[in-house]
Amino acid sequence: MKLYVGSRDYKPEGFLSVDIDPQWNPDIVGDITHLDNIQDESVDEIIASHVLEHLAWPDSFVALCEFQRILKPEGVLQIAIPDAGLLAELISSKKSSWHSMGLLFGVGRIFNKFEAHQFSYTLGMMTDLLNLLGFSEFEHWNSDVSDASNGWQPIIDGARIAISLNIKSKKVRAPLVSPAELKIQFRNSMLSAVEEIIQRAAQNSDIQEEGNSSRILFQSLHFQLIDARQRIKYLEQQKSSSLALFYQALKKLFS
Repeated sequence: MKLYVGSRDYKPEGFLSVDIDPQWNPDIVGDITHLDNIQDESVDEIIASHVLEHLAWPDSFVALCEFQRILKPEGVLQIAIPDAGLLAELISSKKSSWHSMGLLFGVGRIFNKFEAHQFSYTLGMMTDLLNLLGFSEFEHWNSDVSDASNGWQPIIDGARIAISLNIKSKKVRAPLVSPAELKIQFRNSMLSAVEEIIQRAAQNSDIQEEGNSSRILFQSLHFQLIDARQRIKYLEQQKSSSLALFYQALKKLFS
């Protein structure tokens, strides 16, 4: 079983959709912090695309614990979230302050309460949490879904920049600390204590956060890949359409 969590009705082929908002007609209407109707270690792959930022801390961690619970050993978790580190730099640089601030906080709340952003993450923050829960083999993933995992910024310094932080990981071992214990610690602690809790549980994270300059370069290249793939898809569609018209013309000619 493969699950596509949140992000409206952009469900990829072969996945069951899970969403708290019934208007999108998900296969499973549910709160991802309480996936009680899904058995332990029964899911092969989860795509959580731009959903975790809509949960307040530490509810987002509770959702990660649920993902860990239902994934099979070696199961794959693909997360897409706004790149808070990149957006913070763009806000402070005044290159795209207003647009970046909107992406950070989620202006869709005006129309739908579920669209509000409650919390944000950098690469290091998210991978630290996943490492605690037994995930590793972190890498970037290129999305084939036409959702916010392929999101990008307007032109900045003559180029567009992808703003979605896409993190792929695999469930490779047991959590370093009991998820139930961690949930209690995070819920009863101030945010200033979170780093201490993480450091105490795991001295070395599997991946270190990249510098901002390299992130901007990487996300710029990421957008170029998105753009190239979309162009190829468009050309393939145009080719198919042109061939269809050509065959129709031949049919009329010889009929």
